Amino acid sequence: MDEIKVTADIQATDQLGMLIKRVQVEAPRAGDLRKQAAAITEKIDYLGCELKVIEVDGVSKAVLIRSKKPAADGFIEIVLRGGNYLSLERKGAALHISKKDYERLVGDLKAIF
Repeated sequence: MDEIKVTADIQATDQLGMLIKRVQVEAPRAGDLRKQAAAITEKIDYLGCELKVIEVDGVSKAVLIRSKKPAADGFIEIVLRGGNYLSLERKGAALHISKKDYERLVGDLKAIF
């Protein structure tokens, strides 16, 4: 029961890449939100945009991270809640990512928790 749960909304896939709309990560134990947010903005630099912390809400224990500069076809939004939940979503067009980078993304997100 100590397993990190990863759920993905994949719109399409082929031999080399995939189109992803959303990735969710749920952990059994809560971590430090500020450390998680810092790790995300430092480690995840391969999605075609730089990520920036937009808001930290200590009362509701949530952090909002978005693409620093939105692309013409959309932007990435990451929501951290309670130190044990993360949602990475591509607003607008789905995120085109190689299978290798997707595996790296899932590994990095798991390591952050």
